[in-house]
Amino acid sequence: MKRFFAMMLTMTMMGTTAYAAEEREKVTAIPKWQEVTFDGHSKVMQCYNIDGYNYFRLRDMAQEITDHIDKHRHHFGVSYDNEEKSINILRTYDYEPIAGIKEYLIGSEAKDAVLANTRLKVNGAKLPVDYMKGYVVEGYTFYKLRDLAELLGLSVEWCAADKVIELTGETPTYTDSNGNSISAARKPVIYLYPEETTDISVELEYDGNLTVTYPAYNEGWKVTAEPDGTLTNHADGREYSYLFWEGEGYGEMDFSEGFVVKGEDTVSFLQDKLSAMGMTPREYNEFIVYWLPYLQDNAYNLISFQWENYDESAKLNITPEPDNMLRVFMAFKAIDEPIEVPEQKLPVLEREGFTVVEWGGTEVH
Repeated sequence: MKRFFAMMLTMTMMGTTAYAAEEREKVTAIPKWQEVTFDGHSKVMQCYNIDGYNYFRLRDMAQEITDHIDKHRHHFGVSYDNEEKSINILRTYDYEPIAGIKEYLIGSEAKDAVLANTRLKVNGAKLPVDYMKGYVVEGYTFYKLRDLAELLGLSVEWCAADKVIELTGETPTYTDSNGNSISAARKPVIYLYPEETTDISVELEYDGNLTVTYPAYNEGWKVTAEPDGTLTNHADGREYSYLFWEGEGYGEMDFSEGFVVKGEDTVSFLQDKLSAMGMTPREYNEFIVYWLPYLQDNAYNLISFQWENYDESAKLNITPEPDNMLRVFMAFKAIDEPIEVPEQKLPVLEREGFTVVEWGGTEVH
């Protein structure tokens, strides 16, 4: 039975998201009607083009994703906490519109937009401040579509010939030599933490095909990294929190050791293991926010972190060379009953000198 969550973006929210507008630098938002497909269903949607990127309202995307993306794990509702001035994105809930809310139309004139400062949560867990960039236009908050798709585990492609954005919920799969049906390598993200401001080059040697990179890979990433992990991409001059890639065709999965975890225990398990390996709360919270919808509704999950085989299939060449690096790639299978498996020993990262952290994962069927 579908679960419904009312969308609580009320007029109260409109006032709170825009209250600091006068103190913030204004940018220009250009109104645009953009065709978007949702698992093949076409919809012409209103959005704003800001600095070359398309920004959409959460309520508009929530409606179309609930109605037309087949897999329920990509659906989301939205609620607003007036006391905390925060928006809560409710993953795996269906969107239900609130009756009586006045329809918003973007019109045809360019408008002023200011950077949103409303805190975002996912199922109650706070996201890092810079996780999703939003802009407030006429009291409404608009978010970058690619950021939202990344959060929801959706594939997003631009069809230049038809000028259409394509969103799909289907995860590409392939079969390894052991007969495992494996999803693509999903959301590996790379954090760079030098001891001082440093120009860094990152190259990825991947056995499969890269399907998405952000920022654009262009035969390698060249960035200036700050000690707090902030990255400035040399190609476009923009600021990023990490380097992101996905790919098809990753190598063999090894489940000879691992963990059997109840779906309902996913959060506590990942918090415990990821923090023990040396990941910061920011890093493991971003990991959990992404993977929780894939794990929590399963009776049990067989989880095994891939190490040497992952390093061989997705080599990272980083200049200057890091002093310490942790690459966490989680493979998992949904299972109906618990099974016996030797418990996996996990490494511990020493965060000294130039440190690199990467996390990603894949689902095996």
